[in-house]
Amino acid sequence: MANEAIERMRGYLAGRSARERMILLAGGVILLVLLGYGLIYEPQNEARSKLAERLPAQRAALRLMRVQAAEIQRLRTRIGDSGKGGLEQRVKSSAATFGLGGSFAQFVALSNDQVQLSTQPLPTNTWTDWLADLERQGVMVVRCQITASEQPGLARLDLSLTGGQR
Repeated sequence: MANEAIERMRGYLAGRSARERMILLAGGVILLVLLGYGLIYEPQNEARSKLAERLPAQRAALRLMRVQAAEIQRLRTRIGDSGKGGLEQRVKSSAATFGLGGSFAQFVALSNDQVQLSTQPLPTNTWTDWLADLERQGVMVVRCQITASEQPGLARLDLSLTGGQR
């Protein structure tokens, strides 16, 4: 099949004069160059231009990621340092940060990594923020009982916490 097409092409060119063959050859070369430009060079050049436009934004994102990675490492180190004091110390330190230091009705350290506690009635926003801070430190709530107070917006907590890292 391919051989037939080549033979027909040779027969066609054999019937042409030298000048016509030269014009056909020049036209074929020009067509080949134009196809190469349109199908290979131009799409690659356009893609390169688009990448060059996006590069500054991607470099800025990379710098931001590196800064965030350094901040994450700093925070992990800080959390690791605070985690070395035992769960009881971490819970009491976190509670003091939120002004809850004297709010415990009961506080029992069952082991170095397990604590049970009860609080006096606390504002909802305060105890939710405090529990979120404990979670960021790797403290997990094993059991939680929330009892509403007579005063609106206040609740008493009975918690079992463990210091297991995630």
